[in-house]
Amino acid sequence: MNKLLLTAALLLSSACSTTAGTEYFALPDSQYQLPDGRGNETAVQVILADPLDHGGLVYQTDPLHLNFARQNLWAAPLKPSLEASLANKLNRQPNRHNRFVPSDRSNKPAQTVKIYIERFNGTYLGHTLIQGYTQWPNGSGRNFQIETPQQGDGYSAMVQSLDQGLERVANELTAP
Repeated sequence: MNKLLLTAALLLSSACSTTAGTEYFALPDSQYQLPDGRGNETAVQVILADPLDHGGLVYQTDPLHLNFARQNLWAAPLKPSLEASLANKLNRQPNRHNRFVPSDRSNKPAQTVKIYIERFNGTYLGHTLIQGYTQWPNGSGRNFQIETPQQGDGYSAMVQSLDQGLERVANELTAP
């Protein structure tokens, strides 16, 4: 009888427990802000590697495996969020001569900087990784691989670290 009551209690408690719901994450600084001043307009166009463009956050679990989150998702599509964030960060760079605008908000710019992002994920090593390359309108380009330490555990800490990495990407893109 006691076994039957224990089994029934376990079944009832597991039936009443709730599974973790879906969480949505916004990339910080992804609301575009029109910069002060004038200058030639340059569109920021982000081209994502296909695995990054499926809505979920990505975490590298070991040297060979990536985990694509199903319940930890971007609140907005990643491509326009990255374009807005990078445009904001590029506009805050000192001695800039252009006004950077996300490609979907550009008024037929004279030029476009293309930023190819191959990796945008957290890692089991305790940092986030942003890797890719850029092509400027004049034909010049630059590879980048930014590793940023993650402060704390979880997806919120990962997203904060990725945002810090984007700041470093903007710094590298504008460095001579």
